[in-house]
Amino acid sequence: MNGNVLLTSVGRRSYLVRYFQAALRGRGRVVASNMIADTAGMHAADIALTTPPAYSDEYVPAILEICRRHDVRLLCSLHDLDVLVLSRYRPAIEALGTVAMLPTPEWGLLALDKLACTRALQDQGVPVPWTTGNRDAARDALRQGRVRFPLVVKARAGFGSLGLAVCHDEQELDRAWRAADEQVARSVVGRFVDMAEGERVLVQQHLPGREFCVGICNDLQGRYRAHFVCEVHEMRAGESDRATSVDRALVGGLPQRISTITRHPGLWGLDCLDDEGVLRVIDLNPRFSGDYPFHHLAGADVPRALLDWVDGRQPDAACFEARAGVRGYKDLVPTAVPAGR
Repeated sequence: MNGNVLLTSVGRRSYLVRYFQAALRGRGRVVASNMIADTAGMHAADIALTTPPAYSDEYVPAILEICRRHDVRLLCSLHDLDVLVLSRYRPAIEALGTVAMLPTPEWGLLALDKLACTRALQDQGVPVPWTTGNRDAARDALRQGRVRFPLVVKARAGFGSLGLAVCHDEQELDRAWRAADEQVARSVVGRFVDMAEGERVLVQQHLPGREFCVGICNDLQGRYRAHFVCEVHEMRAGESDRATSVDRALVGGLPQRISTITRHPGLWGLDCLDDEGVLRVIDLNPRFSGDYPFHHLAGADVPRALLDWVDGRQPDAACFEARAGVRGYKDLVPTAVPAGR
């Protein structure tokens, strides 16, 4: 691909910058944008540009100007709030000749609103945990034996484990609900999702089984191409921190099913918990999610596949191969900032 790649809201994802730099093979540069200049992803990029926050009226014009000025052929957003905003302007982005790895506005909002997403997937027959957005409904379900402690409380619309707590009795449930509601009220999420007071928190059945992250890769027309699976051993800051790649057959036809429902371009991440042999979906991320590095370590190369598709070529089949049994972790590496950056 001759042209540049834009990674918006790049944050600390320096690894993803490097994956795209390797895939470009000198035929283009990686442009990173972020509202904070001094981050790992910005320092790793070939071009780093500071933007207004995604909720600013100046944000979308800034991104469109970056696409125009820097010959951006492919745009990938790396943050849920950013995804939602840019998804609403996907036609304007693509009118500039930029391929945007973005969902429809409907899926951009659904993926951020965990309660609405859970209901939408359930309506499509996808297994999900018991979930409610009403504290009284949770209490009634407990008394009727339809659900049991422990329960999980978390922000209805959030990221990075906002408001997350595990509750073992009604007192803990009440405390966790109030704490989560206060955290959401103080966050920027309310600028993106309209939620009335009392509707900002959800409760789910806690599932103690193994956690799996699934990367679902479609081509740019939204057709299923491949999927990758890893088992998560540890989380940090709301992202997978240690994981092992596993046999892709373990998740059965779930990835193809999600692909057919969403028809998304590029890569999405799916978080699942094993409930006595049934994989239940707990989160959907319409972007490169925090588990992608573990698929990449196992042999997948989605950045390279995306660049080939942008150029109208069929990617090498090796881009979609991932070996089972590859263990990995995210390392903290102290790095000096180059002079002048």
